[in-house]
Amino acid sequence: MFGSPETVGRPSGSASVGPPGPFGSKPRVHLWARCHEKEKYSGSDTGTGREVMGATFGPSRAIAVLLAAAMALVGLSFVGTPASSEDAVSFQFSVAGDFGSWSGFRESLDQLNASGSDFALALGDLSYGGNTGYANTTEEAWCSKFHKFFPKIEIIAGNHDTGDTIAGEGDINQFIAYCPFNIKTSVDGVYGKQYAFDFPRNNPLARFILISPDLVFRVDDGEHYSYDVGTPRYDWTKGQIEDAKAKGIPWVIVGFHKNCIGAGEHHCETGTDILNLLIQEKVDLVLNAHEHNYERSHQLAYTDSCPQGVQEHVFVPGCIVHDGTDGKYQRGDGSVVVIQGTGGREIDDFNQSDPTAGYFAAYMATDTVGAANGVVTYSVYPDRLEERTSFNGTYADSFTIGDFTPGLFERVLQVLPIAAPVVVGLIGFGVGGFLVWRNRQATPRPRVPRVPRVRDFRL
Repeated sequence: MFGSPETVGRPSGSASVGPPGPFGSKPRVHLWARCHEKEKYSGSDTGTGREVMGATFGPSRAIAVLLAAAMALVGLSFVGTPASSEDAVSFQFSVAGDFGSWSGFRESLDQLNASGSDFALALGDLSYGGNTGYANTTEEAWCSKFHKFFPKIEIIAGNHDTGDTIAGEGDINQFIAYCPFNIKTSVDGVYGKQYAFDFPRNNPLARFILISPDLVFRVDDGEHYSYDVGTPRYDWTKGQIEDAKAKGIPWVIVGFHKNCIGAGEHHCETGTDILNLLIQEKVDLVLNAHEHNYERSHQLAYTDSCPQGVQEHVFVPGCIVHDGTDGKYQRGDGSVVVIQGTGGREIDDFNQSDPTAGYFAAYMATDTVGAANGVVTYSVYPDRLEERTSFNGTYADSFTIGDFTPGLFERVLQVLPIAAPVVVGLIGFGVGGFLVWRNRQATPRPRVPRVPRVRDFRL
């Protein structure tokens, strides 16, 4: 009535095999039997060759895990790499100073014509009183020849453009008349002497500020342009920089003829106040001429070791926040000074014994193989600024100001020598623990038969 001991534990009236199912003659296996089979083959059953539930961690899964890890590391390696903006709105401009009117001038114009720049900046000492043969006066002849090769030239005065009556001088007011500002954007200030403009006009990427420290304009009744702390011209320059930052313009570029630091024949004729203002404001790029060579500085900024900025006739190593020999400057960390008095005059020396020579990472001078005249070209993107020289010789230099903050992968590499022993130990511990666990899972465990409890319902 209550079944034999073999059937006790199953519902009354049930069996392991029932009548044919509605979709064929395959016998139905009762749920109890399926559960029993599942329970029977959980773990390992080496006698029947059945695969253990929770399949073994085979070679295919191990390879998959390794590939996933490798892909993750490759992805991390791109974190912190400067983004490429080749398809973003960008522009290009070229710069030089100290042109003259002779053969070197023609060499620079050839380089400029091949540069593909949107415009050029002439950083003073334009004609040196020479005549290119394109007009009667030195100013008209110089501008006419320049425009024949490259029409969009914007100028700032140098010390040989102030209208002095001695030989070799030019008149900046005449240069302004024959080389007018011709970029489609607005100008704030007096073009040719002290002015600023944004480029492009809409959604500008850069503000250009061009000034005339220590120039005495004979054509303007001998006015001396001083940029010492507290003067109106110092305050005007500072206001232009801060206005650009407030408007979110990505790059601030300041250009003027006379350099303050440089290892050539000229010392800091401008005084240190104006350069220190630019360094303190962390202007991205400072463009000079005056020295008839090419010099590129390290990245400069105020620091605890440079609390007063650069000083005359003294090298202050603490003002260098990044060694520029690698050609990579972190954006926003400081200023880079570039001297490009290479427009046409004979190339001068780089004086290694000059105290300020230590501020420079690269140079081209008379003793440099492949030295020649030419221009320096800058490409401006929303996320970076790239420089390359365009000289009529074999010498070449380049650099980039961008975001070179180390990504996660680079940071891991930096701490790897210290962390490697710990990491290896943890990996070994983890792998050993995993193998022990898998071994236990794969070891057959004898099952104790379940003895059904027989209940006696007899009275």
